[in-house]
Amino acid sequence: MINKLKTYLRFPAAGFTLIETLVAVLILATAIAGPLTIASRGLNAALVAKDQTVAYYLAQDAVEYIRYKRDSACLVAGSPCGSNWLATVPLCTSANGCYVNTVTDAMTPCASGCPNVLKYDPNTHVYGYTTGSATTFQRSVVITKPAADEAKLTVSVSWTDTAGAVHPPVTVTEELFNWE
Repeated sequence: MINKLKTYLRFPAAGFTLIETLVAVLILATAIAGPLTIASRGLNAALVAKDQTVAYYLAQDAVEYIRYKRDSACLVAGSPCGSNWLATVPLCTSANGCYVNTVTDAMTPCASGCPNVLKYDPNTHVYGYTTGSATTFQRSVVITKPAADEAKLTVSVSWTDTAGAVHPPVTVTEELFNWE
């Protein structure tokens, strides 16, 4: 009789209990969640870095365009250089500034801020305002004149990412001088 009772009271030696299985699943889930979180944050940081790089190059593009306009006008015979050396960019010297389309060689004044969104043309790989699909980048150009022979050029590019987060704008400033 005692041997029969011992047989009934024994627990099986093989297999896991439900609690052991749940603990194992929890440890496995925690071990997988950590690297996935790190990978997700790394991907997000790479996307933000890409947008910052594009914004910087768009700002530098506008700086080079304004330099080109100033230099081209000053190198032509009968140029507006001298006391009127910023005559080729008058729209950008207003309080609201302007936005420039470097592809079509056009400047447009900003009524109150520059809300126009740049477009990206995948065929030509060029940013502009006329052709392509709309991006989230907005660019504004403002020129102030602290002295007669000096101008401060400020180009600001702002954007929102795909998640809708607004990032601080990339701002490039450049001192322009009447070099004539």
